[in-house]
Amino acid sequence: MSLRNPDNSVEIPSLANMDPVLKWHNLSCELVTPMYGGGVKSVVVDEQMPIRTSSIRGQLRFWWRLLATNKWQLGTDQEIQQQEFSLWGGMGSGNDDGTAGQVFLRVYDVPSSSKIRQSLIDYDDNSLSQLKYVLFPAYNETDPALQPHKLLKPEISWKLSFAFSPLLEKDNSRKEQVIETLQWWASFGGLGFRSRKGLGSVRVTESTDYPHIADLPSPDEISSANCHLIQRNSTTSALSALQTAITKLSGFRQSPGVGRNPGQQNNRPGRSRWPEPDAIRRINNTHHSDHAPEHLAGNVFPRAVFGMPILFPFVGRNEPSGDNTVSPAQGERLASPLILRAVYAGDDKDGKAQWCPSALALPYQHILDMQVNVGRHEYPVWKSDTVEHTRPISENGGQDPIQAFLTYFVK
Repeated sequence: MSLRNPDNSVEIPSLANMDPVLKWHNLSCELVTPMYGGGVKSVVVDEQMPIRTSSIRGQLRFWWRLLATNKWQLGTDQEIQQQEFSLWGGMGSGNDDGTAGQVFLRVYDVPSSSKIRQSLIDYDDNSLSQLKYVLFPAYNETDPALQPHKLLKPEISWKLSFAFSPLLEKDNSRKEQVIETLQWWASFGGLGFRSRKGLGSVRVTESTDYPHIADLPSPDEISSANCHLIQRNSTTSALSALQTAITKLSGFRQSPGVGRNPGQQNNRPGRSRWPEPDAIRRINNTHHSDHAPEHLAGNVFPRAVFGMPILFPFVGRNEPSGDNTVSPAQGERLASPLILRAVYAGDDKDGKAQWCPSALALPYQHILDMQVNVGRHEYPVWKSDTVEHTRPISENGGQDPIQAFLTYFVK
């Protein structure tokens, strides 16, 4: 018999600093869209421990920071960081050895490893064909040890419990922050790799002590966090709702008649209506004789708003070769401020769950003001005076890429 790995899904508070009994609050959770990875290796499902408290805690910290900055307005970046360390644990800015968190999590009633193994599905399964746009890391994977990537089918459930430290139990304001953070994670977060594109979405079906954790934040609550939620008509399948959302993003970026011109021949796509390809041709001072740079927006990179780095491959004689990567001028990566998700919309009269294809835009103005690296030089992500020359944006009535996409999303 093989030995099971130690169960790190339960965080055990230090008994030296804790009352002997904590009051645990229970959430019933279910996976509603396929989960990609989530193990020690980001693209691999851990059959022994597919749902990890460390992953959930990381997600909760992200949503707490978002709310602390935009909704609760808890101070400067440094002040918010110190409050985050105090609440969730971490290393401070001084010479201390770190701070223990005041929120404790545990995961239990997870299906057995044999059940998890039976619920795995290959990334290129026909049922996932409409998600290929967000599963491109699997299709492009060059490491044989990671092939084939598998996803966990949305047919498992488990329990998540949380508890407050004795000190936090006395602080109703910060306790409410934790509850609201859990609500936002349950509504818009997830588990595993590519969760911002709706993979690994979680639904809280029951919350015994704080039932509103299972409810979608109200429009006013979403607006007060400087976020914008757009939804399409509901469907009876969470996977179908997610596929619709992903198809809209793919179409906005590259479909004929939207993101590019219709092709003149079969299997020959037309030229992009976005400025990036021609910008890279200008920067490299090379192009195919049929593809002289002509885009009037100039050297701007609006699709970088949807996340970086972005690799732009070119095919053809004299086209730019080598590493045509657009990356942030500061840092190596930029997470997309756009979250796509299947959002639970209640049950119909027959008791069948309804799911809305949904797009949540997080605050993104700072991204519009960023610079990107292309080769050895920096260029702006966006210039507002290029709207009229960027058809996917101008034809969708937006002033920037995210605003235009949200309009396109409901068309």
